[in-house]
Amino acid sequence: MIRKIETTPTIRPATEADLAACARIVNDYIDATDWLPRARSREEMAALFTPDLFASRVLLVADVASAVVGGLSISKEGFVHGMYVDLPFRRHGIGKLLMDEAKSRFPGGLELTVFEPNTGAYHFYEREGFRELPDRRLENPDDGIPLLLMRWDGKS
Repeated sequence: MIRKIETTPTIRPATEADLAACARIVNDYIDATDWLPRARSREEMAALFTPDLFASRVLLVADVASAVVGGLSISKEGFVHGMYVDLPFRRHGIGKLLMDEAKSRFPGGLELTVFEPNTGAYHFYEREGFRELPDRRLENPDDGIPLLLMRWDGKS
């Protein structure tokens, strides 16, 4: 169910208090995606969202009425490790707001991988100016789903 957003989402740096919500959003996505096998239990996935992440990554969240409804994780070098939006809040521009903030923080460019079956995400990233790097395709990742590498070259 897509929820109507009554207030404008705010994009801000994540805090320790946001980590559980970020883990829940990722877990809910995995559970709702038929082609994505669960490689880690919900508890194991939640255990990855610790304050230690802040040492190596920039974590951004989308906040609607004091609730975290999306998140984006970027390495300090500009590699997007993941971007997830809570299922009821999709198709409201939250992913674009998160990506716009990531681009403003990393104007020299960003890279990311996208699961090959995730055509919706692939097309979203294309609209955002990312291009696939076909020579860097990962044929046999750990979970058995091919990954495509995409790059946004930044602002010229």
